[in-house]
Amino acid sequence: MSAKPTIAAGGRAPPGGSELSPLARSRLRRFAAGVAIVLGFCAWQVGAPGSGWFGALDRWTYDARLGMRDPVADDRIVIVDIDERSLAEHGRWPWPRAVLADLARRLTDDGGAAVVGFDVVFAEPSREAGDDAVLAAALAGHRVHLGYYFGNESKGMAIGELPPPVLPVLALPPGQKVTSWDGYGANLAQLQNAAAGAGFLNPLVDPDGVVRALPLLAAHGDQLYSSLALGLLRDYLGGAALVLSDQSMTLRGSQGAVSLPISEGMTALVPFAGKARPFRYVSASEVLAGRAERQWFEGRIVLVGTSAPGLTDLRATPVGATFPGVQIHAQLISGALNGTIRQRPADAGLIAAVGMGLVGLALAASAPLIGPLGVLLLGGIGLGTLVAWNTLALGNFALVLPLAAGLAMVLVLTLFNLAAGYFSEGRARRAVVELFGEYVAPELVKQMALDPLSHRADTSLDREVTVLFADIRGFTAMAEKMQPEQLREYLNEFLTAMTEVIHAHRGTVDKYIGDAVMAFWGAPLEDPAHADHAVEAALAMQTEAQLLSRRFVARGLPPLAVGIGINSGVVRVGEMGSKLRRAYTVIGDVVNLAARLEGLTKRFEVPVIVGEATSRLCRQMQCSHLDRVTVAGRIERVAVYVPVPADGMPRLLASALEASAEAARADRDSSMAGQ
Repeated sequence: MSAKPTIAAGGRAPPGGSELSPLARSRLRRFAAGVAIVLGFCAWQVGAPGSGWFGALDRWTYDARLGMRDPVADDRIVIVDIDERSLAEHGRWPWPRAVLADLARRLTDDGGAAVVGFDVVFAEPSREAGDDAVLAAALAGHRVHLGYYFGNESKGMAIGELPPPVLPVLALPPGQKVTSWDGYGANLAQLQNAAAGAGFLNPLVDPDGVVRALPLLAAHGDQLYSSLALGLLRDYLGGAALVLSDQSMTLRGSQGAVSLPISEGMTALVPFAGKARPFRYVSASEVLAGRAERQWFEGRIVLVGTSAPGLTDLRATPVGATFPGVQIHAQLISGALNGTIRQRPADAGLIAAVGMGLVGLALAASAPLIGPLGVLLLGGIGLGTLVAWNTLALGNFALVLPLAAGLAMVLVLTLFNLAAGYFSEGRARRAVVELFGEYVAPELVKQMALDPLSHRADTSLDREVTVLFADIRGFTAMAEKMQPEQLREYLNEFLTAMTEVIHAHRGTVDKYIGDAVMAFWGAPLEDPAHADHAVEAALAMQTEAQLLSRRFVARGLPPLAVGIGINSGVVRVGEMGSKLRRAYTVIGDVVNLAARLEGLTKRFEVPVIVGEATSRLCRQMQCSHLDRVTVAGRIERVAVYVPVPADGMPRLLASALEASAEAARADRDSSMAGQ
């Protein structure tokens, strides 16, 4: 039996071994790094959603989507605007309470409004005696709600009188949070007691100064208070009861029921849409002058506010930098009635992290297995998947989820794998092509480039291979009779033809030694049938040599005869040489014996001789015992064989091999008889 290959330092395990290949280890490291990237982004998404650059990008994309929506007109809501025209006709703000009382009566008694909300705070007594009483009388008995503000800046300072709370803080669902305030600026007790109710006006201002949501409930002490929009909505529905759950707030009244999706902190996202005004705007001056028609207000929700720049109630929103605050409340009420409010749940970061984690892990696992174009395509698919999933959540489930961190994760993973592929496997792949391009057939080089780290130039190993030497017979005498240019062309054609045959049979050309060619099978790519392939190549080389010989003779050149020796065994294979020049080659006694066998072809006058190890390893090719001979450098005699061509081999070559083998056996028999 042939010696079993051993693993040398820097080598790799034989087939069937448990050790991972260098390429597998590289890809495993890339996968581990990719998983770390994914986990890092997911942890950030869960722990700090909405912050930093990612939060800013999420807010920008959310605003862009709102800006592309078409506003839906809602004639159930009317805004009475204290605009520039009204200030010009009735004087600067604040107006006398009697004027506001007249406005309230025209909306309720004359206009028949279902419910009226003043986006105004009456925290200070009027300078006119009896003015507050006039306004209180106008409010009494009507469904009019006032506004007020909560604050923490005043260190618990309380101005005016709060309306009754709607629920105790303990009524909140477990885990649900709500904004808590220390102080407030509310309405005069006289006005508060006369009004049907009041609601706070505080918006939720994001870090970029834009209002995207309104709190529905806020805590003061151990009680919960309603926003103006929520109070008006409950009154409009006929004194609707308030039912809280983890994800929604349900209002059920005699005039109907609505459900509001709750976002983090008991807030509701305002369903802004486009820049157009979806509500009827009526100037307060028109109402006070009696020029407004009853049908504009009858049975509707009327909000009184201002769009005048000087009254400082203009807010930055996703659809406008100077958006009337009163319209924000109107927009929320309309969204509740139309069911168009979307939700940013408290666990939005976790939901987004799950989706981006699945996409990221799939990308981290797949990217190390494919090339750069595949990585780019996979990255594009990952981006598209996250965008599609986010869009689906928004469109089908009304969920507003963060997206920027997921997109950044996919981009980082893509760039990382491109860089890792270029600097590690890409560099190794280029090294493989550069090193083996001269030795191995192009198709084998492409195959090796798929696993470049397993064919590194700086490693060597023990490997069972089959070595072939091919030499031109009588070349010295031939060279003496030929011109140098003729000799060069003769050699070039011979070496080119032999190299093409070797490559065609999956062999590796080791070197050219004058008129000789050295090749081997079984490295750098493993080849379980290396012995068969080498013998097949030798017979094909002899066929090609005969064709070349005919062409040479026809051109007046000497005929070509080639001797080939083949031997198999364990060698050391790798890149070897000096610091100045190196080459991929094999060394060992197997190589020496193959060269000696090539020399024996002259003695036995046969074209191909194979060693005993090669004969034993052949499975497809058959070999016939030729003799046992003494070889230089060896004490014991060596058995030599000749291949027996299979059916279909050119008859000329088969006849030559058989005749040469028969003559050799006859010489041996006669020699033994003489003894």
